[in-house]
Amino acid sequence: MLEEVNNIVEYPTAFAGGFDEGYLEVPDEVLITSMKEHQRFFHVVDANGALLPHFISVRNGNAEHIDNVIAGNEKVLVARLEDAKFFYHEDQKHDIDFYNYKLEVVSFHAKLGSVAAHTRRAKALAAIIAGRLAFTDDQQAKLARAGEIYKFDLMTGMVGEFDELQGIMGEKYANLFGEDAAVAQAIREHYMPISADGELPASDLGKVLALADKLDSLLSFFAGGMVPSGSNDPYALRRAASGVVNILADNKWDLDIDGILSDLIADINADAVKFGLPEEVMAELQNNVAAVVNFLTDRVVKALQDEGVRRDIINAVTKNNFADTTQMFESAQVLAAHVNDANFREGVEALTRVMRLTTKNATDATVDVALFENAAEKALFEAVAPVATVDGTDAKLAALLNLQPAVAAYFEETMVMVEDEAVKNNRLATLHAVADEATKVANFLELDVKSAN
Repeated sequence: MLEEVNNIVEYPTAFAGGFDEGYLEVPDEVLITSMKEHQRFFHVVDANGALLPHFISVRNGNAEHIDNVIAGNEKVLVARLEDAKFFYHEDQKHDIDFYNYKLEVVSFHAKLGSVAAHTRRAKALAAIIAGRLAFTDDQQAKLARAGEIYKFDLMTGMVGEFDELQGIMGEKYANLFGEDAAVAQAIREHYMPISADGELPASDLGKVLALADKLDSLLSFFAGGMVPSGSNDPYALRRAASGVVNILADNKWDLDIDGILSDLIADINADAVKFGLPEEVMAELQNNVAAVVNFLTDRVVKALQDEGVRRDIINAVTKNNFADTTQMFESAQVLAAHVNDANFREGVEALTRVMRLTTKNATDATVDVALFENAAEKALFEAVAPVATVDGTDAKLAALLNLQPAVAAYFEETMVMVEDEAVKNNRLATLHAVADEATKVANFLELDVKSAN
């Protein structure tokens, strides 16, 4: 804000003003919003960070009649603070159920039902995610309560007047109304992050509720035919998708978004009235799951580009049919860290040779050691078997690159595509075992090893 104020005044004169300390009973966030967002005032705190009943502002002009300027600014601010104090007290005259009920008649979108229906879908989705993450019974109970009420503050007078405080006042009021502190915190955190690089939720309940809220929005709007195009994104779906990707990556949560959304759709189809979507939108839900997953992958691409990751590495991790975005980030980081290792080029070339063959030649066969005809076949089979037990992407990549001598000897001594179908499929099965492990790290066919030094 300092830069903003600096740019709108030509002859700055700073001055201090104040307000009655009785207004300090209103939450700090409300007072600061009133000063900062509406009046461009700078708030004042003491040495311990406690808000004081004073402000600093800047006049465009000299100090002449500055007392009148101060008095005028104080009068304007007090009017806003009086409104805030009024709403703060009035809102507490009703309970959460009173406000939550009102959400039934507030439209989430004309095609997508009410806000209340949106929260029921998000609550169901949060339960599905919590199950995947093995939340305790206590966590699931608190998450269910948060999912039930997390939008109630939208109907309060305070948020109606200061919409910047949505979520913030939800937490404040939830605490005042006796809700569990973890539930109240999740209500505030579900809006996070509010920008591509914004602060992420701190609590597990907040993280899951934020994921559920954003994922339902993405699926619902996509099914309703409202997909962002070009620079047009009126429902901030790109921001929602970035939020999902960032939360997952930050927590290294391996969540199968495709499966999670499909489970939600099953719940919706089982009780269409409860979840409030029109039939024409419901009919398109499953058809748009892949589109949502691809949309999230696009956000991964953007994030990796912003980090300066090489394009071929980005392609290798995003064109690999990974079920979760977290693995995309992890694989990209590992590949970028090792791309200049001495054995990287030869190791990748060996893996890509294997993957070219397996991509074109599928087989259902399992390896039969009795069909081996040379030592190289046995050596590769025995070399790849331990790779399957290696945990961690970094260690897995190292193990794969170390297969290079065995792969080279295999192709030197072995003709894969022979006329004997049993032998051919047995050899393909060995190569598929290599390729299957390789795809747990990346699609090596997308890597440009000529770019590796």
